[in-house]
Amino acid sequence: MKLQALTLSLLAATGLATPVRRDVGQAVYTLRLSSRVGTLNGVYITTSTNGTTLGVYPTPASERLHVYPVKNPATGLAELHTQEDGNTLAVVGTNGLLDFASLEDPAKVPVPEGGKCDWTSFRLDEEEEGVLRYAGEGAQNGGGWAAFPDSTAKGGWSLKWKGAKAFTTEDYMPVQVVYELVKDE
Repeated sequence: MKLQALTLSLLAATGLATPVRRDVGQAVYTLRLSSRVGTLNGVYITTSTNGTTLGVYPTPASERLHVYPVKNPATGLAELHTQEDGNTLAVVGTNGLLDFASLEDPAKVPVPEGGKCDWTSFRLDEEEEGVLRYAGEGAQNGGGWAAFPDSTAKGGWSLKWKGAKAFTTEDYMPVQVVYELVKDE
């Protein structure tokens, strides 16, 4: 009986992580930051040189991220898939401080005990001028997006979801992630 349950859960996880092709008429968005800090306000989110971490990076090779949502009708929440490489955006981490990342197959990411990798819990709030929210487990207790100086990329900022009870250094900047419709898609 346990083997059947294990097999079913593995099949379900594989099905959840399978890349979803975008319909031609489906909306494509870019993501940018909204902040009271002038150097971060209006800056588009890109991928770091490691190809996974999302944030604001000064490297010339960094292009704007293009995503399309795939909504779950049962929950009203969405997965965000990248148009360029078919990756899926996720929050990954422990203790309420979660990296915003672009992952090829989030279901296969090794998560330490007490950690999480969530790619199915994003909410695109149209009422709040296109704000992207993380609505996963623990998010209902508060929290928000934060930009942290990235020590590996001079002048770069990595983006994280900071839960209300997460302990961090004080050098982060609270930000909002805003999505904008790409006009030429």
